[in-house]
Amino acid sequence: MNATPMPSHSSNVVQSQAAIDSYAWIPQGRLIDPYFKLLLLVAPIQSILVTPVQGTTPAFVVIGGGLVILAGTGRRYGRLWSMLLAFTLLYSIYMALSMSGYLIDQPDLSQLNVVRDVFIVGSLRQTHLTQGMYLLGPVLFCYLTYSFYQEAFLKYAYYGILILALYGFYEFVFYAIFHTNGDFLSNRDFGDLDKVSAGLGDNNEAGFVSGSLVQQSNLFGAGFMRLKSLVGEPSMYALTVTPFAVYAFVRRWRLIFGILLLSLFMGGSTTALLGLATGIGYAYTRQRQDAVLYIIAFLLVFTLLYFTTQPVHDALDSVLFEKLNSVSGNQRSDLFMAHAHVVLDGNIVRTLFGLGFGTVRSTDMLSTMLANVGMVGFILYSIILLAPCFLLQRKGDTDAIVGALLAVYFMEMITVPEYAYLPPWFMVSLGFARVRQQRRALTWNAPL
Repeated sequence: MNATPMPSHSSNVVQSQAAIDSYAWIPQGRLIDPYFKLLLLVAPIQSILVTPVQGTTPAFVVIGGGLVILAGTGRRYGRLWSMLLAFTLLYSIYMALSMSGYLIDQPDLSQLNVVRDVFIVGSLRQTHLTQGMYLLGPVLFCYLTYSFYQEAFLKYAYYGILILALYGFYEFVFYAIFHTNGDFLSNRDFGDLDKVSAGLGDNNEAGFVSGSLVQQSNLFGAGFMRLKSLVGEPSMYALTVTPFAVYAFVRRWRLIFGILLLSLFMGGSTTALLGLATGIGYAYTRQRQDAVLYIIAFLLVFTLLYFTTQPVHDALDSVLFEKLNSVSGNQRSDLFMAHAHVVLDGNIVRTLFGLGFGTVRSTDMLSTMLANVGMVGFILYSIILLAPCFLLQRKGDTDAIVGALLAVYFMEMITVPEYAYLPPWFMVSLGFARVRQQRRALTWNAPL
């Protein structure tokens, strides 16, 4: 990865950028070095469980181990525990505020996608606790990568993404040749948690989805599958890989971008199309004043090809238009309205703080967030994801980071209600790390 060097800011080591590769690993300890390398490599994997317990993905297990492995790292370790305690306290307070809305009136959840109807006490659901634990994973991941960040983190994060893409290529080719699923690693199941914990269920059972579910594609003709690799389904693969494709495009890492773009194309997901258009479109218009003209010309050419060239017509129908006009598309619209309406039902507490985090799951993050955590939670989540976009100065890889974050934000809000996948959070931590670098650079350059 040859790019403009960015200053490393390890708290323990200060080295001249002229003397070292900007992506060289700066040793931090015999346990710490392999710990972070392993964490970044396994971060994209979501369809593998280390134990039969839901949530014990390799990355989540490594994150939990960090609470022990990182002991002895000084103030950063103390801040890690302080952050953990602060998250627990703030989450508890926010849940108490959400629960207080039930004292005013009981909401009608009959038209909503309730995650699980298991109650602990009163209106407090089991999912209010379990989903909070799932949220803690990415929060810790983001904080760890931010606190211990060095430039080599970016390289190893890309190693993890490329491994994910290569495994997806293997699955795709295997299915094309043998017409059966070649995934020999995935062991995670999504669906009825009672059945999963009991080891019951199969892929044909209603409400039960395998972590290695095969979705066939019409994009390449009969006998092909949509690439999804070790994340469960193509839309989740798109959420995982697209921000890295956007970043690579803007940094002009052409080979990496080509590999990731091909894998996204083979996934056939409208989520990837949305993310690429948002992220690359933003970065391109920032870097070239005549970019709008090129974008308009591109859209006109594609429009002409759609109406005059049958392969392009079939591909766009398969990836985009058929989904928008399908029964699934209409259901998405209905679910969006039903979930968003919950915060407008007249209960001011529910409008502000929602039903409680983890209560429902719609088909998009916007209505899911509004229903679960209300207007306040939605605003806070948006601030966390988008803050670097406003805090970063336009230098170095700022356009790449902002493009990646915008891609993540709009993919989540419009198509993918997923907050626990770690690679998008790496881009968030990278954004805040760059903000810290820029502020330190201003301090160092300030006149005495």
